[in-house]
Amino acid sequence: MRRILGSALVVLMGCGTGTALVEDDGVDELEVAEGPLLGADGKDAADRSCNVVLRSLSRTPNTTGGYTTRCTATTGCAVVWTGFIDVSAQAVAEGAKAYVMYKNQDASAWTQVTGVKASGAPAGYQRYKVTLSRNTMSDGMSATAMSRARVDVAPFIKLPTGARLFDKQRGQTDFQNYTLTAAGGWQVAEDVTVCGPPAPPAKLEFNTGFTQAQQGALVAGGKGVIHFALDRLPTCRGTHNGYPAWDILAHVRFAPGGEVISGSVRGFNTPNGVPSNSTAVTLPFEFQVPRGATSAEVWFRNFTGAGSTCEAYDSNLGANYRFTVEPKAFAAVQWVGRPGSSTTRACSRAEGAPASITLDSYLQQRACVWIEADVYVPGLTDGVGGLKPYAVFAEVEATLDGVAQAPQPLSFIGRFGNDYRFRFEVPKSALYYTASKWTTYEYTLRFSTDGKTWVRDVKRVVERDASFCNAAWSDCAR
Repeated sequence: MRRILGSALVVLMGCGTGTALVEDDGVDELEVAEGPLLGADGKDAADRSCNVVLRSLSRTPNTTGGYTTRCTATTGCAVVWTGFIDVSAQAVAEGAKAYVMYKNQDASAWTQVTGVKASGAPAGYQRYKVTLSRNTMSDGMSATAMSRARVDVAPFIKLPTGARLFDKQRGQTDFQNYTLTAAGGWQVAEDVTVCGPPAPPAKLEFNTGFTQAQQGALVAGGKGVIHFALDRLPTCRGTHNGYPAWDILAHVRFAPGGEVISGSVRGFNTPNGVPSNSTAVTLPFEFQVPRGATSAEVWFRNFTGAGSTCEAYDSNLGANYRFTVEPKAFAAVQWVGRPGSSTTRACSRAEGAPASITLDSYLQQRACVWIEADVYVPGLTDGVGGLKPYAVFAEVEATLDGVAQAPQPLSFIGRFGNDYRFRFEVPKSALYYTASKWTTYEYTLRFSTDGKTWVRDVKRVVERDASFCNAAWSDCAR
């Protein structure tokens, strides 16, 4: 088994050590801690391999809308922080224990607390809860004092050998700790891009008819995938000895670094191993977004060989197709609600959505049949940075007489208050032209910002009325 901490150690931030009396609060183990060392004794190292990661740390709310404090007769009242650390299963198996040491701007010594096992960790991790309740920040500080207040935080695991491995998962240098400040909202916010399962790549679709669509945000350090309809560039299809001698390359250039990556979007459906122009198909091109990128531009080049100089471009008339790159992933979906619907010829929104719709010939031929839902994502749907509906994966998952259907995207309607609104059009035509008569179509609207964790609306049903019947169905009486 690979050991978590090898013999090669890196230098960490040097901090003062000292002695101080820290009172035990009966919940966490509190002690004076030896600050991160200079590595001279070979016991400290930085971890960037996700063996220990601080998921979040924030002030502990109380029941009156404020924040919890802990008070003693000797030290007064201190603001309490609560956080969660995840430790890899491998590190736990090797006997690692989770700790946090912290120190405010006036303290001469670090205070250390021991993590307590908690639930909620992702696969492959054990979660620990930590409570910072002494020697943090005094309650009732003046505005001036608050502006200069600072708490340095250093999460780590300690192995049976005595070696300490410090969390540096968020791009810190070996000499940087987490900090709690007024400017940072007194918190370390959860970042789903740190030490988590990789999110599905953002999808950039270049469709027939020269339309474009995006699903999912491009995030610095994340991935994207391009789907290109080959009929957008139908020329330059040269052959050599009967075999295709052409290609279409996607080019992606990132700013501000100027990095350019390229890849083919042309493949062949050749079960017998012999490609031909008639079997050309779209080939998804997946790419990595550089860290530090803020935007991407895309263009396509179609060319052929075999003695030909044919060349064509799809480049938005020379301007290229441009996409924003987010510095980090958006927060998770916090709320789904406020449904609306239409089952009338007026096609106007009525508040609420029926749990069941009976689809008859009138609805099929004369009425609009759709359901809407509003979605709230902090920092996204509330208008910060403009409209970015592509950053929300908005889909319907459905079953037809118990058989799962492929998820389908919802339509973005607009921003209402602090929410985005999406619409699901009941697929009347698709239901009419199914291979055989059906009875029940069940559906649920679902929403995500990472394509992995979904927040769902309630399950609803569409029932087929006897008048909704296709003559092609052999058992259908009209």
